[in-house]
Order: sequence, then C-alpha cells, then structure tokens
Amino acid sequence: MMKLNVKYFGLIKDITSVDNEEFEFSEIQKTNHLIELLEQKYSALKKVNYSIAVNHKIANSDFVLKNNDEVALLPPFSGG
Repeated sequence: MMKLNVKYFGLIKDITSVDNEEFEFSEIQKTNHLIELLEQKYSALKKVNYSIAVNHKIANSDFVLKNNDEVALLPPFSGG
C-alpha cells in the first residue's frame, strides 16, 4: 500500500476547500496519474495553472511517487 500526503495552497486550496488530503494506492503512481485523479475529483483544477512539488522540489508529470511522499499543488507565484 502506498500513501501520499497532498497539500494545497492559494487558489488551489480555495478550489478543494481543504489544506491537505491523504491518498492510498495499491500500486506505484506517477504524478500525472495523481493529477488525473485530482482533476476528476475537483474539476475546477483543469482551468487553473499550477506546479507540482514532491518533497519540496518541483516535479514533472512523469515523476514516480514513493510511499509517504509529500505532494504540493502550487498556484502561480507573482513577484513583487
């Protein structure tokens, strides 16, 4: 069994209405599979640009996730 902790920030948090969620999978997943699941659960995510970080490092769509990874969905950042 594989567990992932997914954290949401900014606009993404507004869409999901939660700060974080835990997911369990029976097999190894990649970030793109997780995103598909999240976009099915929260359809408004499809309309938003965001980055994915795994264990505090930006990850691409075919990053292989491991048990107990922390995944964060990060909205676009604006400089100031």
